[in-house]
Amino acid sequence: KIVNNYNECSWRQLMEADRHPKRTKSSHVSACECLAFQCPVTMALVQDMFSGPLDVIGDVHGESGTLCKLLDRLGYDGNGRHPEGRRLIFVGDLIDRGPDSPGVVRLVRHLISQGNAQCILGNHEINILRGEKKHGNHWFYGEPEVIRKDKAAVSFQVLADTAFRTEVQDFFGTLPLVLVREDLAVVHACWDAAAVEKLRAFEGSVTEAFDTFAREVQDTIKKDSITDQDEVDLLEQNMNPVKVLSSGKEARAAEPFFAGGKMRNLERAKWWEDHKPDDDRLIIIGHYWRRFMDEVFPEVHARHPDGFNPTGADMFPNNGPHELLGPSKKVMCIDYAAGVRYEERGMGLRESALGTHLAALRLPEM
Repeated sequence: KIVNNYNECSWRQLMEADRHPKRTKSSHVSACECLAFQCPVTMALVQDMFSGPLDVIGDVHGESGTLCKLLDRLGYDGNGRHPEGRRLIFVGDLIDRGPDSPGVVRLVRHLISQGNAQCILGNHEINILRGEKKHGNHWFYGEPEVIRKDKAAVSFQVLADTAFRTEVQDFFGTLPLVLVREDLAVVHACWDAAAVEKLRAFEGSVTEAFDTFAREVQDTIKKDSITDQDEVDLLEQNMNPVKVLSSGKEARAAEPFFAGGKMRNLERAKWWEDHKPDDDRLIIIGHYWRRFMDEVFPEVHARHPDGFNPTGADMFPNNGPHELLGPSKKVMCIDYAAGVRYEERGMGLRESALGTHLAALRLPEM
């Protein structure tokens, strides 16, 4: 049992919908249903979080069916109402790689419009806002895409049309980067107090903030005559507060490694290992994939005796999937690799065969 000053809870709070018997509810809403678009006007990049009991949901990555099962398991109706007055928080990365990003966007947008959910931006939403075509997001541009590691076939994804692309960008443009309250903060990848304060003071959209701070970094690179490409890359990542909060910090790797089709000298920084909070606030993040490795199907091991790792380097080698992170135990990552389920489908495996789940952290536990 984990005891925090804001409540007392056990990690049975992490509820994977596809682990438990399903309940049938007549009020259940399909994520494919086109729902009315009503969103708040505010564009503050740091916003206040709901008070009261919450269910914080990890990276969905277009897995609309799994999201619906989880919401049903948690006890929500199709408008996001809960009999105990609980409300929903999404940690970003609603989209990409999965089969139905449009359905997830429509559903979450509807829950927000009903006043029963809040959502922050992840790096995948920011890619869309900035017009950056990346792995897994070609659906937004109306293009089928080969995303599987074996490159054997196109993965099914619902494709966006021109009208929906505009809706998505308008909706994402209303979402903050950070949600905070006295006992809790939700940010997609990294909590950095200085970066949060810079964005709290910034007046403008997330893309304007991104570009403003990117120009400042380029001015520094030019002024200091920095030519080493690794140093340039580090500055561009770690000195831009939008990048820091949405995709984390980077550091020099002990040794060069091959990833993403090329040799790399920089790696993701495990910032939580050095996190020294000045308050008792719990930080909830997504972004970094965790898997339940003891649940990986024997069939996977049989097919890949040398191992099959679709999620990159393990960021939590010394922590179990339910554990709080950092020396203060004030950071919790709730991304359980739902975004790699396209690999399970491509391999003809059942959901969760690679140890993947979509989870919600319940604060407090019911």
